[in-house]
Amino acid sequence: MRFSVLLAGLATSLAFSSPVLADNLSDLDQCKFVGEISKADQGIAACGRIIGDAKVAGSGRAVAFSNRCGWWWAKKDPDRALSDCNEAIRVDRTYAPAYINRGNAYLGKADIDHAFSDFNEAIRLDPKSAWAYSARGDLHKAKGEFDRALADFNQAIQFDPNYAIGYFFRGDLYKRMGDFDHAMSDLNESIRLDPNYAAAYFIRGCVNYSKGNNPSALADFESSILLDPNNPFVYFNRGVAYFVIGGRIADAQADFKKANQLNPQDPYAALWLDLTERRNDVPSHLADTAKQLDMTAWPAPVIRQFLGELSAAQTIAAASDEDPKKQVAQTCEANFYSGEFALLKKNRPEATRLFKLAAKDCPPTFIESTAAVAELIAKR
Repeated sequence: MRFSVLLAGLATSLAFSSPVLADNLSDLDQCKFVGEISKADQGIAACGRIIGDAKVAGSGRAVAFSNRCGWWWAKKDPDRALSDCNEAIRVDRTYAPAYINRGNAYLGKADIDHAFSDFNEAIRLDPKSAWAYSARGDLHKAKGEFDRALADFNQAIQFDPNYAIGYFFRGDLYKRMGDFDHAMSDLNESIRLDPNYAAAYFIRGCVNYSKGNNPSALADFESSILLDPNNPFVYFNRGVAYFVIGGRIADAQADFKKANQLNPQDPYAALWLDLTERRNDVPSHLADTAKQLDMTAWPAPVIRQFLGELSAAQTIAAASDEDPKKQVAQTCEANFYSGEFALLKKNRPEATRLFKLAAKDCPPTFIESTAAVAELIAKR
């Protein structure tokens, strides 16, 4: 699998709104949308007080609605976010940040077309908005349009060379492209500009893992968890890093357990938790955790193999897909996890054969690529 990421938190950039006229400066500061979920309720309440102030009208009112829209988006309530952003745009159709925030809200509802339209409108209204270019670039990235995404991120950084999020998005793009050196450079710059940016530490940790630098990966994941202790994907990826180091299986198991608790619908967290439990001679809980998984979609065949319902050959056959990219990804995973299953069954020759296939054929951005190499080196 590609590195597990919290899409809702990483797929969009933040639109920061300028102050509005009101008597209470504290409300102005608290209403301003800065994207920190811990401040969302406070921000929503402050924006509400500004909106309710009869002295605030026109563009000031639009700003307050736009900010509250952003806070609702941060709380993963896209319907309320859309309502507020629609009102912001109704009051002031020229206010670009409202379109960015509304685009983010549309993404929360998986409405790609409306999100793209809003990001384009934000750029039309503010052609030098680093936020708008970053938002549109991240949407291009999600669609696999890497050249267009790179052009937008380059533009964002050109307009604002101190924009930490711009470097973060471009660094994440380079990581997805397998260009780990450029990714590392951009992520280092993002963290230099904003040392409290949890997502940047997370993605840099993923890059360090791919480069085989697990001590640095673990340090980055630890920094990310300290800043954002409820992100299941950081625990998951730290668990993988612990797993491949060797001798840290108990630490890996603890992280996969935490990831599974925070996101019980993630099949990979459930799978790796089972793998580490078996390595630690702990009774398998996969039959229970699988009850919350979508067993009609990949990697369900891998789960079923670990449950004893499919053979390795059947799992690998199930990886076939009409989409060549999906077939490569799924075959990579089928080979790797079948190798792990063979290892659990103490069939080292078969495990080695499958790990060699995974090491050769897995895309370098997949966690299974590095893990397969580690297993071959370990020769358990």
